[in-house]
Amino acid sequence: MMKSQPNYSAHDLSQISVPVLIVQAEHDEFIRNEHAEYLAHNIPDAKLVVLKGVSHFAPLQRPQQFNQALLAFLSEHQPQT
Repeated sequence: MMKSQPNYSAHDLSQISVPVLIVQAEHDEFIRNEHAEYLAHNIPDAKLVVLKGVSHFAPLQRPQQFNQALLAFLSEHQPQT
């Protein structure tokens, strides 16, 4: 699966119209940096965050760092009441 899926084209990704946060681990064993950058480049207004000093299991290794990135993104996109 890691070698062949998912296989979204730049056109497919350009159709995404919701806020997207790509969270990449500095030492990810599965997801290559180039793939995260490809997603961030091709999804309109996507944001890429690279978490330093962690692997693919960042939420377990450094939950505070992971949660901080996620909460910051969510607060940027919280609907105004």
